[in-house]
Amino acid sequence: MRRAVPSLVFVLFFFTACAAYQNLAHPPKVTLTDVQLTGASLAGADLVFRFQVDNLNRRGMVLDGIGYKLRLNGEPMLEGRHDQRIEIAAGTSTVELPMTVGYADLLRILRGLAASSKPTYDLDADFRFAVPVLGSVSVPVSRRGVIPLDKVRLDL
Repeated sequence: MRRAVPSLVFVLFFFTACAAYQNLAHPPKVTLTDVQLTGASLAGADLVFRFQVDNLNRRGMVLDGIGYKLRLNGEPMLEGRHDQRIEIAAGTSTVELPMTVGYADLLRILRGLAASSKPTYDLDADFRFAVPVLGSVSVPVSRRGVIPLDKVRLDL
């Protein structure tokens, strides 16, 4: 009987710990799904980066902001923060990160686009989430890709 008590305590502790673990929050998974140059004019160029956020938790969480660095054809273009708070529901959500490149950099971008049949981008982003139980969680995302010129509309 004395040996059964420690075994019973261990079994109860094990099942309690398993139930508690299921209620803990998990960090989200973030992947870049699409990038588009949505337009260009003499005033600037508009880019939109779309991300898929997989929230594996039963409850929603808050995206507090995104820090980013963007390079086009290897040249530094933009660096900044997008601090809009976005509610992320449980499951899969899409988050858009719009960027506008001003007139000062536009000529350099257009020359780069014209010089290359397949212009590349490099994006390093840092998603900052407020996650229940875990607190503030940072999820880094890096991606290199090609900008599809066939979808670009230039208004020069």
